[in-house]
Amino acid sequence: MAGGKQTPRQKMINLMYLVFIAMLALNMGKEVLNAFGMMNERLGENTERTTERNEALMAGLAAKASEQPEKFAKPKENAQKIQELGDDLVSYIEKVKTDLKSNVTPDENGEYDYTTMDKADYLDQMFFRSGKITEEGQTLINKIDAYRKNVVGLIEDPTIRAEVEEKFSTEEIDVEGGKQPWLNYEFEGFPLIASLTKFSQMQADVRTTESEVLSALMQDQLISDASMKNYKAIVVADKSAFFSGENFSGKVVLARYDDTQTFDDVKVNGNKITTVENGQIVLDFPAGNIGEQKIAGEINFAEGDSTVTIPIEGSYAVIPKPNSAVISADKMNVVYR
Repeated sequence: MAGGKQTPRQKMINLMYLVFIAMLALNMGKEVLNAFGMMNERLGENTERTTERNEALMAGLAAKASEQPEKFAKPKENAQKIQELGDDLVSYIEKVKTDLKSNVTPDENGEYDYTTMDKADYLDQMFFRSGKITEEGQTLINKIDAYRKNVVGLIEDPTIRAEVEEKFSTEEIDVEGGKQPWLNYEFEGFPLIASLTKFSQMQADVRTTESEVLSALMQDQLISDASMKNYKAIVVADKSAFFSGENFSGKVVLARYDDTQTFDDVKVNGNKITTVENGQIVLDFPAGNIGEQKIAGEINFAEGDSTVTIPIEGSYAVIPKPNSAVISADKMNVVYR
């Protein structure tokens, strides 16, 4: 553009245009690098907040497991395994990020100038050599594969399983002209700050997966508890005995039945009851004197940081036990005069 039979003035104008275009490209590059840097910071902040929420959810699940181990012990165990798998992957990625950032000098406040993180050499040398993936690059792939397979094996929710399979897939990528290895497609030749941002996104995905799993575990148990399959119809008579020819009166109520329920303290008529079978409190005590007898007491069990008390109220009738036989001639329908 600056050659040919152009006048010196035109050559100068054309050269100025080239310099101007180069300056625009340089400024655009800096804006893009800064944008990646800001995104990387926000991803880190979001990951920290999600981690705090996950810790709170884990604490709640642990409390439920201690209160009702039959229901929540297994979900808690699975949640802990998923958390441990996530911690391992997040820690490894953080180590990789630290190694990469060690090639860039921060300022006196420990902050980085993202416009200087425009080179791909550091990461390319770590993961690629002579056109092949290095041992460090293969370690990253193996870590992601192990996390994906183990987590999917612990998740029952099909939606979350599909999300994990997609987010942490290391399968080859379809590109023009064929397929490209996942690691090359995601990281080779990219500016350092762009790769750091991708790593931060991966850490955020790990913590988000944990959050979704914990929420699903709690929700599934609550849905199961509230299912109508856990209810039974119970006939409650207005009194425990009726005379012949009298109408029966009473009610039918629905009661939730849970064969895994345990209780911290049960008292009936002043006595402590310790026998619980299949979530049912077993009563076994002398019937008492003839006549109507009352049943009174309370059930106590822990719920969160408080104790819930449910009163027990009931009655029954005690009648004399027959001690002799009576012969009745029902067919002797005869009138004597």
